[in-house]
Amino acid sequence: MADIRLIDRLVQGETGDVVLIGYPEDEGVRRNGGRPGARQGPGRFRHWLHRYGTADNPEEEADLFDITLTDAGDIAGASLEEAHHNLGGKVACVLARGGVPFVVGGGNDQSYPNASALLGRGGEGPVGVVNVDAHLDVRPRVDGKAHSGSPFRLLLEDERFQGENFIEFAAQGSQVSREHAEFVRGKKGRILWLSELRREGSADGVFRNCLGDLAWRCPAIFVSFDLDALASFEAPGVSCPGVVGLSAQEATSIAYYAGAHPQVALFDLSEYNPVIEEERTGRLAVALFYSFCMGVAHRLRHRSGEGA
Repeated sequence: MADIRLIDRLVQGETGDVVLIGYPEDEGVRRNGGRPGARQGPGRFRHWLHRYGTADNPEEEADLFDITLTDAGDIAGASLEEAHHNLGGKVACVLARGGVPFVVGGGNDQSYPNASALLGRGGEGPVGVVNVDAHLDVRPRVDGKAHSGSPFRLLLEDERFQGENFIEFAAQGSQVSREHAEFVRGKKGRILWLSELRREGSADGVFRNCLGDLAWRCPAIFVSFDLDALASFEAPGVSCPGVVGLSAQEATSIAYYAGAHPQVALFDLSEYNPVIEEERTGRLAVALFYSFCMGVAHRLRHRSGEGA
């Protein structure tokens, strides 16, 4: 057992407890004036996946032996709009089969088609969304087209979504315009600034409380995690790095809590840009996947009554 690694538990397919989906697109980043390169994120993510971690974690007294982890491959499209359509279809398929999609980008524009797939399930009650990000990503479309800065404007303008179920988490005032903050609040969304989290002393603890707050009214929750929410010394390989931000420890704890929560139905990870920096950020991105999977293992054990 000791020699079995995370990658040894991952098989090809679209049916599993956690299903990895790659979104190798950065046209949305280009449209938003960001630095291209995130299209290479899923490929390099899988490279570092081969080099990360044991499936049996003695520190946590946890393992990945009782859950099924699958890799559904990458999304392709002749245009960004086609890629969005194909991504939404793939996520919807995984959800319909009872799996939890973990989507690795690529640009953050992926988050609206991901959210839309979850909203499209219908008949299951409101959807809650937490955007872990230094930015709010509620910019208007550019020439009528979506981009990496617009996914949550599109979500908040979607008539299927209720704005009071939206939380911007770890946003930074130096990275946000007043107009965009007022837009989120005008849609009844909540902004938790990084400075507020620091005053609380534990960003991951506040995140856990956010999930609890949403769970009262939302049967399904989507967690979107932009790697630029981390301080740049922790994750320099992103399209728009910031000087300050979450720590790696906070980020992995957030991923674990998301995986462990029974109502988190979808997780996406955006803006890994290996052209800027590959190894440190790539290993951290894989650590988030590992932590999320460990959380799902905890969730399923708890559900089966084997322990909490």
